[in-house]
Amino acid sequence: MNRLAQYIKAAERDNTRRSYAAAIRHFETEWKGLLPATTDAIARYLADYAATLTINTLRQRLAALSRWHADQGFADPTKSPLVRQVLKGIRSVHAEPEKRARPLELAVLQQVDQWLDAAISNAQQAGDQSALLRHTRNRSLMLLGFWRGFRSDELLNLRVENTEVTPGEGMACYLGRSKGDRQLQGRVFKCPALSLLCPVTAYKAWIDLAGLNEGPVFRKIDRWGHIAGENLHASSVIPLLRSLFAESGVESPKEYSSHSMRRGFAGWARASGWDIKELMEYVGWKDVKSAMRYLDASNSSLQARFEQGLTVLAPTPRKPTHPLLPGTEQVQVLRLPAAEEMPIAIVRVTMVLARFSKQSRGLARGRRLIEQTCFERFATQRLNTEGTLYELAIPYQSRDTLDEMIAELLDDMYRIAEDNQCLLETSFHEPATDSHWD
Repeated sequence: MNRLAQYIKAAERDNTRRSYAAAIRHFETEWKGLLPATTDAIARYLADYAATLTINTLRQRLAALSRWHADQGFADPTKSPLVRQVLKGIRSVHAEPEKRARPLELAVLQQVDQWLDAAISNAQQAGDQSALLRHTRNRSLMLLGFWRGFRSDELLNLRVENTEVTPGEGMACYLGRSKGDRQLQGRVFKCPALSLLCPVTAYKAWIDLAGLNEGPVFRKIDRWGHIAGENLHASSVIPLLRSLFAESGVESPKEYSSHSMRRGFAGWARASGWDIKELMEYVGWKDVKSAMRYLDASNSSLQARFEQGLTVLAPTPRKPTHPLLPGTEQVQVLRLPAAEEMPIAIVRVTMVLARFSKQSRGLARGRRLIEQTCFERFATQRLNTEGTLYELAIPYQSRDTLDEMIAELLDDMYRIAEDNQCLLETSFHEPATDSHWD
């Protein structure tokens, strides 16, 4: 490979290159399509696989075919109105909820980690070097993948010489490329040392045991305990995790994938009080829409928001629905109030969004993202049909923290508006104290 070809290859992620090549093979070999393709052929290809492939897979196939035609200097048939119309019809007829990996919850992470700890001890006592290496590597891979919210390709691209460990404090991992780094500028991902389920301790244990000084961090290990020079293959991560979860007794291991670690961390961070801005910066999401795909509204928080609106009602005693059996006593279950309930500020938000220009198309999306990411968690009520007046119930510890929370909300609102090519005019008003923020 000459130097020019080497640089061209380096500009594209390996996963993208492999998936595009597989898509082209599918079109030519499986469907017997001819390249360059016509608009009609692309439309028929979509129709033939509409019932068996997901809409996201079909979009990926179109992207690969579009790239092939552009690279070969042909007109792109995937951008025609006919193809767009067929894709829209497929979305309508075959609409179904997007399948997502089950998030790896902290309790499950602890369960697997405890099983690995016991397996490592058993391997040491039995002198089984191969098992010792595999369990130590898997423990490091899982803990670092969870606490850093890494994708599988980011984990596998880690290199020993680009990772710096400060015992008791944390570690810093440099990646020259990742999915969110479109400009290939590289980024340092930091991860703290923890008192429990520590990724730093697990990483150091693996590196020391394997005697690694440079090269890939997470490598193949054969049955005799020989450590390969190359990293694990991307397609092996999901089977590895599912096998690990099955061995440790996790229920329904097939519901998990490599994205489970990333989704699990995102859910844990939000439940622990991280705001969306902090989470995006830590994980590396560039836009709010990407972040929201990894966050699920928990049933408990949903219930709390409903119950908050019922507190104005006077409690009514409940009567037993069934007669008591002879010799039994009625036990009344009381719902005790929280020992210390935070005060709640009822704040009215005036918001006017407008397009930068007639060509701007992000107005509806910007409004929806502001409502979802900034307002939704505060028991929002929309007070008019135009979507210009809202009421939020914001719990706070002190007036200073309320000021900080609203300042962060304003920052997020203006950022979302700018990202969607919108002009924003907004103000917050608390009628009870006549306080204003803008």
